[in-house]
Amino acid sequence: MCVTIKKISLGQDRTTSLIILKNDDVTVELVAYGAHLYRVLTKDKAGKLENIVLNVTPISDLRDDLQYFGATVGPVAGRIKQAKIGELALEANDNGHSLHSGSQGWSFQEWDLAWHEAKNVITVTFSYLDDKSGFPGPIKAAVIYRLAGNQLSITFTGVSPVKSYFNPTNHSYFNLSGELKQDIREQNLMISAAHILATDDALIPTGAFMPVVDTPYDFTTATRLARHLDSLPNGLDTAFVFSPASLINTVCFSDDASGRTLEVTSHARSVIVYSASGWQHTTHVNHRPMVSALGLAIEFQEMPDTPNHPEWGSIALLPNQPASKMINYKFGVK
Repeated sequence: MCVTIKKISLGQDRTTSLIILKNDDVTVELVAYGAHLYRVLTKDKAGKLENIVLNVTPISDLRDDLQYFGATVGPVAGRIKQAKIGELALEANDNGHSLHSGSQGWSFQEWDLAWHEAKNVITVTFSYLDDKSGFPGPIKAAVIYRLAGNQLSITFTGVSPVKSYFNPTNHSYFNLSGELKQDIREQNLMISAAHILATDDALIPTGAFMPVVDTPYDFTTATRLARHLDSLPNGLDTAFVFSPASLINTVCFSDDASGRTLEVTSHARSVIVYSASGWQHTTHVNHRPMVSALGLAIEFQEMPDTPNHPEWGSIALLPNQPASKMINYKFGVK
């Protein structure tokens, strides 16, 4: 087990920290700017350690990344219709709606850093006092990465002196082939969700739930992605909704060629799965141009636009009452 901290340039005389966590199973690289999960190296079935996360290159381009590669998204992930929650007006940064808390959200902030190294566990804590995002506050936020063996957990915490909102996530894109040997179409996906949220053309939820059975959104058993992506002209940018009775919600991703597996779990009510189909941006990742279906984003969160659908519950952050959310990643090989 070891931790290495490096100062790196973000350009324009700005610096941030690159944090490298290593144990016998996994290497994880984090960046303090945006509390990013930057790279994750895991072993294939031959024992070869390779990166399975898409990361913006050069690293200084993180400041201009609007596709959120590996970023902590908050305080509220997803879209908010017409950028309004009651009388609260938010930044309308996505066709008149709010997306991922706008240009001053957590993805675009420098976070303070602390770490602790024990015998079998490494913990890195990023902290930030949010008085910029436009959500009431200030929100005292923390993102806690914990690496133990082949498992990485991310815990998000927040507390505010006034009523605010809290629905963060991590926005990493995964490709289990290792070093982007192939796109994700030949990799397998399972999602333990029987419904998706119906959305309009701007990807704003309509309020309806659609069963996945007998549709290209049915990933209730492990399915090769190409089998369903070929039937979805715009690919996946979809909120899968879990049963309220479920104790733990699961997404499993696997790659037959490398043998790598990834199990992502959370208590969050939904997961946004984004296949990056029809990619039209000029981002470079892993020292090459990003292209369609090169990575799969797995974003556990409460359902998008929940404040405008009180029948779904609440993402309210009540005054002086701390809130927390966790996502757990288990890396394996078969």
